[in-house]
Amino acid sequence: MSNNTPLTWLRTFAAAARLSSFTHAAQELHLTQAAVSKHMRALELHVGKTLFVRLAHGIQLTELGSRYQVEVEAALLALDHATYDLFGMGDQRAVNLHCNMAFSHWWLIPRLADFYALYPQVEVELNHSIWDMQNEPVKGDIHVRYGLGEWPKQHTLRLTDDELIPMVASHLCLAEAQQLPLIHVLGYRHGWHWYAEQTQQEQLLNKAQRKVDNSVAAYAMAGQGLGIVLVRSSFIEHDWIKQNLQPLGMPAGKTPEGFFALLNESSQSNEQVTKVWHWLAAIAH
Repeated sequence: MSNNTPLTWLRTFAAAARLSSFTHAAQELHLTQAAVSKHMRALELHVGKTLFVRLAHGIQLTELGSRYQVEVEAALLALDHATYDLFGMGDQRAVNLHCNMAFSHWWLIPRLADFYALYPQVEVELNHSIWDMQNEPVKGDIHVRYGLGEWPKQHTLRLTDDELIPMVASHLCLAEAQQLPLIHVLGYRHGWHWYAEQTQQEQLLNKAQRKVDNSVAAYAMAGQGLGIVLVRSSFIEHDWIKQNLQPLGMPAGKTPEGFFALLNESSQSNEQVTKVWHWLAAIAH
């Protein structure tokens, strides 16, 4: 394999991977679908691996393709930032804030109006993922991740300090709600098993469990009376939660896990990024 990978192939790959469609990638890049397909076949031949599974109605990244997507997006972002910053264009671009989806929905978006009131000239571009791999590169200018803050080589800022509060639909009788199954959010290390141990209520684990991969769906399920969900104290002031959920009356469990902002090293000198970072620091916890 040649060491030189054409940049056009990489940008095409990043678009196709993000959009899960050669057709949509072609539209975004102002290419024909045939050209996108040709680029991707050439890239796969170049690396000697299959990056996409071709399906009847779209495409899907292979496991290797997913790992490659992370590296390619980080490299392209670094290249774009270098271009902006080196040629004096850095303060003209939008700040790319890559967020965990639940954090954005329950915590960030309700506060964005305050940010724009303070900095009306700063544009924030939000991108989302449900979960991130622990050791993957920082995405965007600022990357909000969930975890224990175990990123020693990164410039990090803790945004939330949480307790986990069992909650159920506000329209339910609490006595009835005690009989509901547990709603387990996949991806949180500190979920129902951890809560049961911390509060010495191991009998909870005898209940049926309903599983989902994000708290937006989990809280909505609880709001429909489908189960008991652990709500993070940093999310509890959201209007929807106050209107649709109620505490079950069980003790809260303090968790060391939380949401952290990670600052991309290539963005540290950007004035617009610095404004977003300082704003996050001012409202954290």
